[in-house]
Amino acid sequence: LNIKIADFGFSNEFTPGNKLDTFCGSPPYAAPELFQGKKYDGPEVDVWSLGVILYTLVSGSLPFDGQNLKELRERVLRGKYRIPFYMSTDCESLLKRFLVLNPTRRAALESIMKDKWMNINYENDELKPYEEPSQDFNDNFRIEIIIRDGNYIREQVLESLTSRKYDDVMAYYLLLGIRTNEVLSIDLF
Repeated sequence: LNIKIADFGFSNEFTPGNKLDTFCGSPPYAAPELFQGKKYDGPEVDVWSLGVILYTLVSGSLPFDGQNLKELRERVLRGKYRIPFYMSTDCESLLKRFLVLNPTRRAALESIMKDKWMNINYENDELKPYEEPSQDFNDNFRIEIIIRDGNYIREQVLESLTSRKYDDVMAYYLLLGIRTNEVLSIDLF
C-alpha cells in the first residue's frame, strides 16, 4: 500500500546549501523558523510539516492551533502539544523526532525511514521510499486522446511531454496512464 500526501499549492524549490526565506504552506503546518522569519533549510521545514501531518492522521486534530494567527504562532513557538492517551509509545517517540523546535535537532528523513514505528510490518525488510514506475511519454493512444478531447495541438502536447513540464498536459497524460489495452476495452467513442 503506497499512500501519497501532496499539497503543492504554495511551495518552494530547494537547492542544498541555499537557505530559503519565503513563508510557504499553511500556517498550522508551518515550522517555528517560518514564524520567526528566519532563513531555513527546506528539508528541516518539511520534516516539521510531516510531523504535523502524522499527528493529524493519528489523532484527528492538529497539534498546534489557535483562534487566530497570533495565537497559532505562539503555540508553535512554544512547541508544546498534547499526546492522546491512545497513541502508541512508538508513534509518540517518532513524533518527538519530527516536532523539535530546533531545526538542526530534527530527525532527517533518512533516519525517519528507519524508525521502528515507520517499519511496522516491514520487520524483515527495510522501508524504502516509493518510486514511481518509469513512464512512457510516447504513447500515441494517450496523445491522440489529449489532442481530441482536451483541445490541445500536437506540438503543444509533444513539447510538454518531451520537456517533462508537469503542466496540465502532462497531468492529463499521466491520468490516462492506465494500460492501453485496458483503455481499448472501454467504449470511449
